[in-house]
Amino acid sequence: MSAFVAFWNVLAMMAPWLLGGFLLAGIISVLMPREWVVRAMGRSRGWRGVLNAVLIGVPLPICSCGVLPLTAGLRKAGAGRGAVAGFLISTPQTGVDSVLATYSLLGLLFAVVRPLAAFLTGIVGGVVVDWMTMADEKPAAESCCCHCHEKRESAHACCCADEEAAVQGNVVVRVLRTAYGELLGEMVWPLVLGLVIAALLTAFVPENFFATAFGGNDWLAMPVMIVVGFPMYVCSTASIPIAVSLILKGLSPGAAFVFLMVGPAINAASLATVSTLIGRRAAVAYALVIALGALICGIIINLLPFELLPHVASCCAGEHVTAVEHVAALALVLLILHHLLPNDRKKGCCCGG
Repeated sequence: MSAFVAFWNVLAMMAPWLLGGFLLAGIISVLMPREWVVRAMGRSRGWRGVLNAVLIGVPLPICSCGVLPLTAGLRKAGAGRGAVAGFLISTPQTGVDSVLATYSLLGLLFAVVRPLAAFLTGIVGGVVVDWMTMADEKPAAESCCCHCHEKRESAHACCCADEEAAVQGNVVVRVLRTAYGELLGEMVWPLVLGLVIAALLTAFVPENFFATAFGGNDWLAMPVMIVVGFPMYVCSTASIPIAVSLILKGLSPGAAFVFLMVGPAINAASLATVSTLIGRRAAVAYALVIALGALICGIIINLLPFELLPHVASCCAGEHVTAVEHVAALALVLLILHHLLPNDRKKGCCCGG
């Protein structure tokens, strides 16, 4: 019962921000369609391409699954390997939806540092990969995965379907469908899994467990969080309640931030795909930049004054959950059930989001 209460209270505190974040994400996705992203990044090479890729990637609400087919389209459109690496590093770490959800549970500091860390590591990783692969890079023919009218059998044919669907319906309907249909549907399983893990940690792991286990030694805790985050498939939003539960059980904010960065950005299952996009040596550099960037950010966060750090000691207490948050949680649960329960809807293509 305590696990269910913890699950519900964390969900309720995140729900209003998640609903608002998905709405903003839907607006961005509709007004900044993916085919435009492909064209914008496909034109620029070198450090300018990296900068464009990261500036576009940081606010985009795309998880570590959806970013791979989109990145393949960017590479096909002529984006350099450095730009591709910058986009791969920065995009899964954060987005407008996860920034609001981060603020709801972890406060302003983490809500600001997450996109900043995604931006900086994306720039560094992109420039490093661009430098490493400069000799191997060949000019790509100008093309776009959305220009596939003669290639509907290809893996990118769904981009055309997106393009056709975009002209149907008014803007409000498209935004709502994108926000609470496509984007929520894309991360519904990772989000539920993250909430379940957070609830189990809150209910069954003893207080100060991690403080005792690591003995206050962040030089051990932070590398462990890299190892823990690496094999997990967890999106930037789903990682938030897990990080909160880790802090509640005695993990330092800096070590929890390492998990927030590494969990969404590095996925063991996707590294093979990343290697095919940018090369094996570049993929190793890509992973090392994320890991080192996470360590540096974690160290800096723990050096900040105590009053600036997130204080979540009572975030899961039921008395802190308002009626509005309960209603928002109920609405979010209904949306989640809509995606989880079997239905006859035509399944969308992964490169849609």
